[in-house]
Amino acid sequence: MAAGAIRFALLLLAWAAITGGSDLALGALTAAAAAWCSLLLAPPGPHRPNAAALALLVLRFPWQALRAGVDVARIALDPRRTPNPGEITWTPRLPPGPARDAFLAYASLLPGTLPAGEAADGAIIIHALNTAPGIAAEMTAAEARFARAIGADA
Repeated sequence: MAAGAIRFALLLLAWAAITGGSDLALGALTAAAAAWCSLLLAPPGPHRPNAAALALLVLRFPWQALRAGVDVARIALDPRRTPNPGEITWTPRLPPGPARDAFLAYASLLPGTLPAGEAADGAIIIHALNTAPGIAAEMTAAEARFARAIGADA
């Protein structure tokens, strides 16, 4: 029931943002129908998000993206720094499924690294602009923060 109410509220908020708050009665009807369909098509999973960890993840993302973007720009523009592109393999802790897929989508938004597929042994292939030794450790730390935020760390 709570999942349906949250989905309804988020969909109604999206309606209000898109339409400027006009015709909220139609928006409420549309949001209710969309929330009902979403519950049928994607029932709530076993994870319960941690609001504080989720807020920290969302607030941390712009800083991470800016820092990674500046690093990529330095590599591209500074003639003394040369890129060392390549692939590394990283073993995730999240089991295969929607939570891992969501984390890989999240990780793909950051400049400099890109999850590029799965190896035969279940490891994830990461294409990196710079194959520094700390990339796997950074991915593991980011995965732990993400898992904590979505409630998958238990």
